[in-house]
Amino acid sequence: MNRNILFLVTGMTPQIITETVWALACDPNKTDKWIPDEIHVLSTEDGLNQIRATLFDEQVFAKLKSDYPVLTHTKFDKESLHVISKDGIALKDLKTPADNELAADMICQKVREFTQDDNVNLHVSIAGGRKTMGFYAGYALSLYGRSQDRMSHVLVDSDYESAIGFYYPTVSDYFVTQKFTDKRLNAKDAKIWLANIPFVRMRFSINQDDIIANKDFSTVVEMINLSLQPIQLTLDGKRKTVAIQDKTCKLTPKEFSLYLLAAQLKHKDETLYYPSKDIDGDNIGEAHQKLFNQIHGKYKTKDDVVVDEQYMRSSLTSMKKKFIKEFGKSIAEKICIQPVNGGYSINIPNSQIIMN
Repeated sequence: MNRNILFLVTGMTPQIITETVWALACDPNKTDKWIPDEIHVLSTEDGLNQIRATLFDEQVFAKLKSDYPVLTHTKFDKESLHVISKDGIALKDLKTPADNELAADMICQKVREFTQDDNVNLHVSIAGGRKTMGFYAGYALSLYGRSQDRMSHVLVDSDYESAIGFYYPTVSDYFVTQKFTDKRLNAKDAKIWLANIPFVRMRFSINQDDIIANKDFSTVVEMINLSLQPIQLTLDGKRKTVAIQDKTCKLTPKEFSLYLLAAQLKHKDETLYYPSKDIDGDNIGEAHQKLFNQIHGKYKTKDDVVVDEQYMRSSLTSMKKKFIKEFGKSIAEKICIQPVNGGYSINIPNSQIIMN
């Protein structure tokens, strides 16, 4: 069964929640009403305290549901509130760049969580909170959003924006006062508009494993940016590393020796033979075995190694896992040793491989 989930990031203005809900589900002039089954809010501890004090303790949300029965089954309670926290300690406010990064990670986590369920229709509001929070929420939806997901910003009649006690257009007379002019206004006459915001859905143009990986916001963005740029692969023989830009993957002697061999052969327009597990003593071939052991001998002084099927398979598997962890799956699938022209090689142009 499909569920409509409304997700908001807010600051010290809980009105954003009721105004958004009204604009989505209650506006009598709106023909395509969107009724949330659940509402979830992410904020700081101070922001959530404002919500608890007004929308719950003062029964503002209960009154909204009473005024508009279409919301009768909408779930929004104290369990719907999610606090930005670090090491189990709730943040009272976002004051530092580190605080903002933490907010980005939690926003990313919630949007990723909601969009993993195909039965969820997610609507993200970017109207509340600090500007960075709204940006992160929108960016996260662009990364994870599917065809059924939406994003919006609520706009309120300027006369009512700072009106004390105003939360939504009421069905009967309810008078509020402008904060700075003491002008008396009837909440019933307020105008609220919902601006639907188009966004680029990148989810299906990027490797799904990178998208849904449980990583922080900055890492996800970095991996995606890396996957969209031309690869420049640098192999460092002294450190046994494979690097792309400023990201470096450390390999074991056996892994690096095999990878460097594949790179050297590629420059000679040669590929590696993959040994058969059904042929006793099968290996990568005498000439390539000799080259491999010349490389491997720089790191290990023991006797020559035979690269048979088991050695080849375990090396390629472990290398690919390390590449995925460091560079993301999109990059890993491009730079790993893989079937090429009847053999095994690195499937990127020679001009993109530097060997130091």
